[in-house]
Amino acid sequence: MRIVRSPDELRDIDPTALTITVGNFDGFHRGHAAVFTELVETAAGRLGKSVAVTFEPHPIAVVSPDRAPGLLTPTDEKAEIIAETGLDTLLVVDFTSEVANEDAHEFLSSLRVGRGSHLVLGYNFHMGRGRCCDIGKLSELGAEIGYGLDVIPPVEHDGRPISSTRIRRCVAEGRVDEAHTMMGRPYSLRGEVVAGDGAGRLLKSPTANLRLPEGKLLPRDGVYRVSVVSLEGRTGLLYVGSRPTFGEGERRAEVHVLDLDADLYGRTLSVDVLELIRGERRFESTEELARQIAEDIARARRGSPG
Repeated sequence: MRIVRSPDELRDIDPTALTITVGNFDGFHRGHAAVFTELVETAAGRLGKSVAVTFEPHPIAVVSPDRAPGLLTPTDEKAEIIAETGLDTLLVVDFTSEVANEDAHEFLSSLRVGRGSHLVLGYNFHMGRGRCCDIGKLSELGAEIGYGLDVIPPVEHDGRPISSTRIRRCVAEGRVDEAHTMMGRPYSLRGEVVAGDGAGRLLKSPTANLRLPEGKLLPRDGVYRVSVVSLEGRTGLLYVGSRPTFGEGERRAEVHVLDLDADLYGRTLSVDVLELIRGERRFESTEELARQIAEDIARARRGSPG
């Protein structure tokens, strides 16, 4: 899969060979996967090219910054997941106020969507200034311009459509197992290990302090069982919180990797968040905290498939 940053880089694709989808695809859940399966299969059947268009930053961060959602999958992580679908080209559009003010016809024209092109979109797709162009209007526009349109129905969980909004709520509430079900894979964190204050080593459970991408959504404060994918899937504990036992500080994410004593500074760790073990709490002493950490580690071991 090639990744491009400008619609001009799609000029090597004949519009009649273009099969395209557009969306944020944050969290890339099972509903998104259904769209991409149809997209790739349709493009292959038409002997054409499959193209997906996504945006950076999230459009709400530009249109209404105070309502900007936490990111489930920053662009680089999203691109890695999308590459596994067999997509030919991913276009990452720099979302600006100018892009936000384009109408649907203008935006599709910039992508060179024309007669003979084909769109594959989710059932609740909207685009254009003020999200005013829905599937019905895009169908009318398609009849005018001459492009085809396939609409993919929702994929449901517990009787309701899966959405990035639902997944964000699950993650924010610590229901990472439900997020896993809707995404089709565990919720993950990826960040560079940076220096902390050494408190974990004093407690005989050294932690790797993760520097995460700006805007990345953290699970609710607490302790989680995790799989450290970048260390061959080793079991670990993820702590999210502000460490109230040591006095309130900034919110952070720290990983303790079981049975590993190694210098991880400067490395990038990828962590699959599997299970909430307990919520955040303040302990009366470091000794009490150390005992609780030992219990957390024991529980993580019991939950580990190994």
